[in-house]
Amino acid sequence: MKLTNFQQPPAYFKGFYYLALLVFMLLSSEWLTAQNLSSQRDLTEPGSTPEEALCGPVEIITLCTNQPDSLVIFFEQGWGLRKRGPFTISARRKKMLAEKWQLPSQANFQLMYFDRPSAPGTILLRVIILKQEVSLIRSTYGPEENGPFTIGFPNARQEEVHSKMLSMGYNTLAPMQAALLSKPDGTKYKYLETIYKGPEWIHAVGIERGNGMPQLSNIDSLTGLGGPAYSAMNVTGMSDTMISFLTNILGYELRRDQVWTTGNGSALGLPAGMPFRFVIAYAKGARSGHLLLMDFKNKQSIPSTHPPHLPYRGIGMFSVTTDQIEEVLTRAVQAGIRVLSPPQFSREPGRGNFKSMILLAPNQVYFEVMERKK
Repeated sequence: MKLTNFQQPPAYFKGFYYLALLVFMLLSSEWLTAQNLSSQRDLTEPGSTPEEALCGPVEIITLCTNQPDSLVIFFEQGWGLRKRGPFTISARRKKMLAEKWQLPSQANFQLMYFDRPSAPGTILLRVIILKQEVSLIRSTYGPEENGPFTIGFPNARQEEVHSKMLSMGYNTLAPMQAALLSKPDGTKYKYLETIYKGPEWIHAVGIERGNGMPQLSNIDSLTGLGGPAYSAMNVTGMSDTMISFLTNILGYELRRDQVWTTGNGSALGLPAGMPFRFVIAYAKGARSGHLLLMDFKNKQSIPSTHPPHLPYRGIGMFSVTTDQIEEVLTRAVQAGIRVLSPPQFSREPGRGNFKSMILLAPNQVYFEVMERKK
C-alpha cells in the first residue's frame, strides 16, 4: 500500500498532473527509500518455484459474524463476489468443526462462502455465522490495533470501484491514492489504492496497477475485478517472531522487508512521519495469496480488544495447503508453536472430507494447515 496521498485531478489536468507527480517523486528521498528502487524484482515475479514450497499461498480467510446480511452487501454487491450458502450443518459435523476451530462447545452456527470463480487462484472467504452473540476483535477502524487489518482486492477499474463503494455508503481511511511508481525496468506505471471501511471493523483495499503491470491477483477479464488476493496484519513488537513463523514453519519467503514512513495524507489514515517495518511474505513460487506485516516503530503495541482469532467477530484465521502436513507439524512442535488442533479429518460444504490442523501464530491469529488433495 502506498503512503503518500496524491489526489486525482480533473481529466483536463492529467497530463500536467502526471508530469508534476513524476518530478516530485524523483526528488523525494522518502519515496526512494520506500521503493527499494527499480533493480528489484516485481512482487508477482517469484525467484522460486511452487515445487519448492512447503505450504502454498493463503487459500481461505475465515471470518466470524453475527451480521451476515452486512457481509453479503459488502462482498457480493460491493466487490462482486459469488455467495454460496448459508449452509446448515448436521449436529455431528458441527461438533467436529467447533472442536477443530476452537468454537464454544455448544456453538450454533452456519457456514457461508464468498469467492470469484471467474478469477482462478483468488482467496475464498469462509464466514462462520454464529447464532450466539459474540464480541468484535477490533474496536475501531485503522491500522493501529494488532491483528488482521485488510483484505486486498486487486482490479483493473479502481476509479469505477471507488465511485461504486462511495455510492453504497462506504467510507475510506483516506482519499483515493494516485501515484506513478517505478517498474523493475525503471519506467513508470500508474498506481491507485483506497482502503474502505466495511462491516465488523473489516477493511478492504481496492488496488490497481496500470501501464502493463500485472495486477496482484488474477482478475475477471469481463468485469476487471479480482481478489481477494492478500491480507495485511499489524504485528507491532513481534515482526521477527511472525517472520520466523511464516518462513520457518510454513516455508514462506520474504519479497520485501523495508522501513517506510507515512507521508502527508497517508493511505493508512495516519499522521505523517510514522516509521514502520513493512514485510511482504509469499509462498514460494506464488503470485498472490500473500501476507503483509506492519510493525510500527517508536510506538507502543496496541492489543486488539479481543484476541484476533475465532470465535470473535472479524478476520480470525488464514488457511494454507501442504503436501507435507507432518513436516509442518514437526516444525511447529520443535519451535514451540501451540498446536490447537492436531491433524484430523473433517468435512464441510464444498470441500468434502479433508485433513487439517490449527496452529496458533505468535500474534494469536489461527492458521489452518490443510493437507492438499492429490
